[in-house]
Amino acid sequence: MSPKTYTLVELAAFVRRVFALNLPEAVWVQAEIAQASISRGHCWLTLVEKGEESDQISAQLEAVCWATSLHKIRADHGTKLVREVLQEGMSVRLRVRADFHQRYGLKLIVEDLDATYTLGKLEQEKQRILVKLQEEGLLDLNARQPLSVTPQRLAVISSETAAGWADFQEQLRDNAYGYRFSLRLFSAAMQGVQTGPEVSRRIRQINRVSETFDAIVIIRGGGGRMDLAAFDDEDLAREIAGSQLPVIVGIGHETDESIADRVANTSLKTPTATAVFLIQRMMQAEVRLLQLGRGIGRAAGLQLLGHTQSLEEMEVRINVQARTALERESVRLDQANTALKRLADQNLRQAKQQLDQYAKLLAVLNPETTLARGFSILSQDGKLITSVGEIRPGPLQARLRDGDVELNK
Repeated sequence: MSPKTYTLVELAAFVRRVFALNLPEAVWVQAEIAQASISRGHCWLTLVEKGEESDQISAQLEAVCWATSLHKIRADHGTKLVREVLQEGMSVRLRVRADFHQRYGLKLIVEDLDATYTLGKLEQEKQRILVKLQEEGLLDLNARQPLSVTPQRLAVISSETAAGWADFQEQLRDNAYGYRFSLRLFSAAMQGVQTGPEVSRRIRQINRVSETFDAIVIIRGGGGRMDLAAFDDEDLAREIAGSQLPVIVGIGHETDESIADRVANTSLKTPTATAVFLIQRMMQAEVRLLQLGRGIGRAAGLQLLGHTQSLEEMEVRINVQARTALERESVRLDQANTALKRLADQNLRQAKQQLDQYAKLLAVLNPETTLARGFSILSQDGKLITSVGEIRPGPLQARLRDGDVELNK
């Protein structure tokens, strides 16, 4: 006897009765949202479960939250929170009812969600990553990158259409102190599963030209805790921690602190607060510069005063020394003058005595005196004769006391 053969409709009806008998009421299920989309007011989900040691999918089912149920869930939990939870990559706990349609197959009908479960899962994962980063010494790594005292050249990572980016530009442009900032936008997703990879890629891109900038600024406008979940990404945290440039984060939160905040050089609450921080840092640098200028002025004044006093004291000493030297030289000059007069008189007396002696000697040696004693002077042709051998043939001239005579030889 051959086994019974069912029609497809009969088999589908049988499976439907199995589900109706075994799952008559809704149950709570844990899963991860692999895909999420809104169409005609309904929320369509692909739920998966992955292995603990890998990202391989071990189970997958389709689910839908009909518009009426979605409206009620939003009323119970808040529209914003529901939107944040029902996103790709979120771990969720949903109350579902299994429904098998003979044409469309098995589908889970979502009736409610447990938002605290998702938040708890996110917090657990966040704490796990923080502990890991702490053990690897990454939490304070970027904080050790020196932030310029005048951070004016800024590489900004944000969404080009984000209100936070517009607020940031306006705040810096219209600052009351006239400081000028050079901004270059590196556009990236600021919400959703692409945020971490895109921001990480932008950080790597900026670091390749790190000499062009003073800092990296990551900003986005306000958002709830779930909106900022992308900034708890471990890979993004590692990129921020290892950046060659200091990273300033202002991602629009007032109470919660993301992992990006923990690993950044500086963390602010909003894009506007980030702009205010940069303006204040410029102002502090200007104040320090003015204080330094005043300090230099005071130091120069004290130096000038000290040198002025030294010069005055030196002038007094020079005057005293000059007067003393003048007095000493005046005495020496008087003494020299007296000695000179005495020496002159002495030299004059000695010269007079010598002249007297020379006069007497001249008188003794005067030829006239010699001739008067009976001597004569012989000469021949104008040349004095002092020896007999000098006489030549010819007349001689003899000079006597009272005249000259010619002698013939």
